[in-house]
Amino acid sequence: MIRNIFILYEKGMESLRPHIENAVGQMMDCFPQYKGNYPIKTLGNWQSEKAKKNLPNGNVLLEPWESVEWYIGRAKLKAMEQGRWQTRGQISINQLWEDLSSDPYCKKIPQWSILVTKHDLYADGLNFCLGVSKENAFSIISTARFVDGNNRFDVEGFKTVVMHEFGHLIGLTHEGRVNTSEQLGSHCTNDGCIMQQRMDGDFSDITRIRLVAKQQYGLPPICSDCIDSGEKFFERQRALYNYTHRIFPNGRNS
Repeated sequence: MIRNIFILYEKGMESLRPHIENAVGQMMDCFPQYKGNYPIKTLGNWQSEKAKKNLPNGNVLLEPWESVEWYIGRAKLKAMEQGRWQTRGQISINQLWEDLSSDPYCKKIPQWSILVTKHDLYADGLNFCLGVSKENAFSIISTARFVDGNNRFDVEGFKTVVMHEFGHLIGLTHEGRVNTSEQLGSHCTNDGCIMQQRMDGDFSDITRIRLVAKQQYGLPPICSDCIDSGEKFFERQRALYNYTHRIFPNGRNS
């Protein structure tokens, strides 16, 4: 095992578990020689044993980095400061990015994290954001814009965005790669690839193409350029892992 892939989500989102696992699993199927080194583990609405502290006044304090609830609460507070929670019911993706980037657990346990929220997300300078990813670290994804006016959930559209963000996590469209363009980050320009960017947030066409490619032709959700980039990414990760464990056979703290 090189890294765990941890899936976390807010309370009440348990029904999404198989869809998230399936989406990530389909992406890892594109790299069969590395898949076994990255087990998918769903932590759900995770909280540690020290997540909450009871205060003398009867209130409960959420301890930093010890629960999904803490992350979402921090993003909501930032949104309240900026007036976005009150006017649009959104939470701050910038705050989630900052807190996940500082997560001490990431230094203790080799991991990639996928955090899913039911709240609509916004970023500084953007009215809304379906998700965002930090390469070799984490993805943040919202389900809010996949629920229509009749409370029907677009499962396959959501899965496309999970795949898209996980693709960024594993460096598929790194800067300087062929057949990419800069649109809120580097994205693929190859037709039919889920790593394309949709500025309007509508991934319906890409989802339809993905499903036809899989069901009728058995094709992966990403193009050959993305697969090539992913293989190089995973090979670098394997080389770094092997080097580190030769130098520190009992871990970095030995």
